[in-house]
Amino acid sequence: MAKINEAFEVLIDPMRRSEYDAMLDGGFGEAVKVAEPKKPVQVRLFRRLRAHRTPVYALSFDPETSDLVTGSFDNEIVWWDGGTFQAKRKKKLETGVLSTMRAFTGDRLVAAGSAETLVSMWDLRSGEVHSWQSSSDEWVSCIAISCDGNNIAAGSIHRSLVVSDTRNGKKVFTRKDHEQSVTAVAWASDGKVVATGSADNTVKLWNAGTGALVHTFKAVRSSVTALAFSPDNRFLAVAAVDLSIRVFSLNDGTLQKMMFGHEKPIEALAFHPNGWLFASAGRDGAVKLWNADKGLGQLHIEASAMPILALAFSPDGEYLAAGGLDKQVRLWEVKTKAE
Repeated sequence: MAKINEAFEVLIDPMRRSEYDAMLDGGFGEAVKVAEPKKPVQVRLFRRLRAHRTPVYALSFDPETSDLVTGSFDNEIVWWDGGTFQAKRKKKLETGVLSTMRAFTGDRLVAAGSAETLVSMWDLRSGEVHSWQSSSDEWVSCIAISCDGNNIAAGSIHRSLVVSDTRNGKKVFTRKDHEQSVTAVAWASDGKVVATGSADNTVKLWNAGTGALVHTFKAVRSSVTALAFSPDNRFLAVAAVDLSIRVFSLNDGTLQKMMFGHEKPIEALAFHPNGWLFASAGRDGAVKLWNADKGLGQLHIEASAMPILALAFSPDGEYLAAGGLDKQVRLWEVKTKAE
């Protein structure tokens, strides 16, 4: 009778029923063994890259050369050759804190970070560094760089989202619609939308040009820890403190899939260029690959005994890079089959 009552409570609550439907066959849980097709993902550890003396906080691939760029806690940036993955140059940024970065064509790199109320930004172009810092009354909790490198979005513990121009630090817009701290930010691949996740258990989408609220996702049960848009803007992946990963459709705003698999909070999400495969990494030191279309766990990698903080796929999707507190960058070869 207790199980019947519990099932009834789920059926009459539209949100809980949608979560139940989205969770069916998802994650890495045990399931009845049937004649399953061969998994469409194969991964092999290619190399461990060691050059940083402090934890790796950020990494990105150059979309033109496929060079890997990594940044660490001590503000040191290392460029790795996209063919040999040998370290080819280093740069130490002055002042501020590095927590995220994004590589662009033409040997351009935009890096940013925050320390309490201070936001720092660096724009590196062919060896030249342009930087600025801004201070506010609010404690900045998360930061993300737009797809063209011209804007950064910063979320604060005081519920604010501030979008600023990376070239001069001028504010584009400020919004304060969340009920609690903003805990994660991410940009859509076309740069038209910025997403914020919050401790109020919601995710909001904003027009990146005007700051207008586009949509609010409420089917999240706990504080958001990471966000990622698929490159074709079909999906938004949302990681939360309850160790769930929810995949929302950006076409109609519905919850599509819900998966579980990590044992500790998830720190990073990244989509493969094919649009359906994405990776997650967490404080449990694990890296996992997921199928956003089917809501299935594709692969579990015991990457490190320490937290993994950053993830990125190469532009061609052939490599997945991950870095974290053990100061190493791991590089895996990724082979996928058509879905």
